[in-house]
Amino acid sequence: MNSVRIVADGGCDLPPDLVSQYQITVVPVHVSFGPEMVSSDHLTPAEFWARIERSGYTPGTSAPSSGAFEQAFRRLVDAGHHVVCLTLPGKYSGAFNAARLAALEFGDRVRVVDSGSLSLGMGLLVLQAAKDALAGQSAEAIQGTLGQLVPRTSVIFALNTIEWVRRGGRLNRLMPLIDRVARTLNVKPILEVTDGEFHLLGIARSTKGVLRRLEDEARIRLPAHSVAAAYTRGGQAASELVNALGRIVGVPPGEIMCAEAGPVFAAHAGPGALGAVLIRA
Repeated sequence: MNSVRIVADGGCDLPPDLVSQYQITVVPVHVSFGPEMVSSDHLTPAEFWARIERSGYTPGTSAPSSGAFEQAFRRLVDAGHHVVCLTLPGKYSGAFNAARLAALEFGDRVRVVDSGSLSLGMGLLVLQAAKDALAGQSAEAIQGTLGQLVPRTSVIFALNTIEWVRRGGRLNRLMPLIDRVARTLNVKPILEVTDGEFHLLGIARSTKGVLRRLEDEARIRLPAHSVAAAYTRGGQAASELVNALGRIVGVPPGEIMCAEAGPVFAAHAGPGALGAVLIRA
């Protein structure tokens, strides 16, 4: 039986050490700062925010091309592997269609899965797939497991500002409602993305309120298969969220992944966003 390797686009936000440890191939997204285009694999979170300050531009993102996915698939297939590729939600990113188009060249050697999630929501799915691959599971079995996990994966996050998500245009359907509550009441909207759909869950008036609401929402979704925390620049409350998640799932905080989100999430959420990530058991 051929071994399986996992490919993901650059929206998964997994730390580089895990990408290397689990032999994951990450196809970078493109980040624009005005006329300048930069590959996400050349941008740490610190470099991303530094470029914004230097350039004065609000960043934008674009999906990898089908050619970039094809190159990644071909390298792995030529090495004798089958491939399972996870992407950002097809409803909000061109990555899924680009990967699916590239996969046509390889028949059943390459399978493409819409993660229905973002940042570490997608990251936890990628990590689970990679662990299963290295444990010797088939591509078909991994795809089947992902089919069960995707609808149980939630990223519940609070925005510190709505300006970035408005400019990004990804949540145009929800923006009138978000605009109304956030502008009128000067509050932080709390949203969830699960199975490729965004929902406005509520509002919070302070960081303490955000933490309390994220903890409450996480508790509702127990028991959890896995949990993580993600944040963007200025996420001083992230450690408090990790401690809260540790309490409710009964694991030491040090065992919970916590990472600053990369440019795909940050370019649309803006600074100061904070999120709890859960895959329900």
